[in-house]
Amino acid sequence: MSEFSRDINVEVIEHSRDVLKIVLHNVPVKIANSIRRSVMSLVPTLAVDKVIIFKNDSIMNDDMLAHRLGLIPLRTSLDKIRELERNGGKVSLLLSIESKNDVTTVKSSDIVSRDKDVEVLSGDIDIVKLGKGESIELEMEAVVGRGREHAKWSPVTVSVVRGLPVIDIKDPNCGEKCDDCVDACPKGVLANQGGKLVVVDRYSCTVCKLCEKACPDNISVDIDESSSLLYIESVGQLSVDEIIKAAFEELYRKFSELYDAFKVMA
Repeated sequence: MSEFSRDINVEVIEHSRDVLKIVLHNVPVKIANSIRRSVMSLVPTLAVDKVIIFKNDSIMNDDMLAHRLGLIPLRTSLDKIRELERNGGKVSLLLSIESKNDVTTVKSSDIVSRDKDVEVLSGDIDIVKLGKGESIELEMEAVVGRGREHAKWSPVTVSVVRGLPVIDIKDPNCGEKCDDCVDACPKGVLANQGGKLVVVDRYSCTVCKLCEKACPDNISVDIDESSSLLYIESVGQLSVDEIIKAAFEELYRKFSELYDAFKVMA
């Protein structure tokens, strides 16, 4: 248990509504990976799960059209999602359009939500093309789900955790003209500053070891898995803050259920 007794702290590298990059110092990768998996698989979101097609004159068959509609992200608040989940509620959306021109591109902006708290994340997503006189009429039902059921409910495009890169430079005073390892790094992790080799962006290192191959006698690269680098990109339905909050709530609930099961056995 000694590896869990050290002080834990969080270092924020990048933070916006849709991107979170943090260092979890003294949190091993095998522990931080539970956060990554929870983010991908356990956080609830809203997505189209049922499509009732009344008319479809397009070249795309009904099954493919329904599949495309299911993958269009829907935005609402985490509180709204929790409310729908508690009540078993559904959100109805409509798509009714007829092409008056030679070719009309049906976009996600043509979808109308019957719930003012739910909207299509982006109106620029192409769905299908209609020829002149062709039309589509359908109704969609959106329900709450999780990424473990289908990828359309996963709130992230990227969820990665890895150990911290360890870059050991034996002799930093390698001279102003020695840039082999600097040029070899595709991420710009190293720099030659006045003849001194320095690490300028440690967390961008992917441990490809190209710098080590360029200067094998002076540089060695490894990974420290006693701490973790967590990187998350939101699809956009929820902010990364909401995603992390929900991920921890789900993990806490699961550990509570496991603890209660052990108490019953005792």
